[in-house]
Amino acid sequence: MISFGKAKQGKWLMKQFIEEGALEKAAFIGLIYQMPIRTGDAATLRKSDLDGRTVLKASSKYGKLYTNRHGNPYRITRQLQSLLYSINRDSDMIFTRRREYYMRFFHRYRESFHLHDFRRERLMNEELLECQRRKKQSKPAQRFTVEVKDGKRIFKRASSPL
Repeated sequence: MISFGKAKQGKWLMKQFIEEGALEKAAFIGLIYQMPIRTGDAATLRKSDLDGRTVLKASSKYGKLYTNRHGNPYRITRQLQSLLYSINRDSDMIFTRRREYYMRFFHRYRESFHLHDFRRERLMNEELLECQRRKKQSKPAQRFTVEVKDGKRIFKRASSPL
């Protein structure tokens, strides 16, 4: 079953931080819940890694771009895009603090709150959606019965066992 519990929680947190005026924290949590990026890569994101709403960030672990299952880079919402561009306007760096700060802050915010859970949920949902898509597209093999009448073969579609 596909679950969006963490994503809803992340969206709620992002709105709450925007209301409080903590724009950097709101942008960080927004980025984490909208795409499955590692926290270390999110903390080192630059404005030059953004191409409009598309995030062209290479993974520090594997050196490949963050892409979905079809090979397309992830996209963010317009609200998050404007938030990322408005933070730290005079520099190419978006976030000014190290990843440990964000991990400690959100863990103190809620003890059972882990930033990696957003990544895990997003990747699991992508896998489930892909399995469902494949299941819908694959058609079962049609089975035919062959009857012989007057020396001629007659092919009839067999009824499904459902």
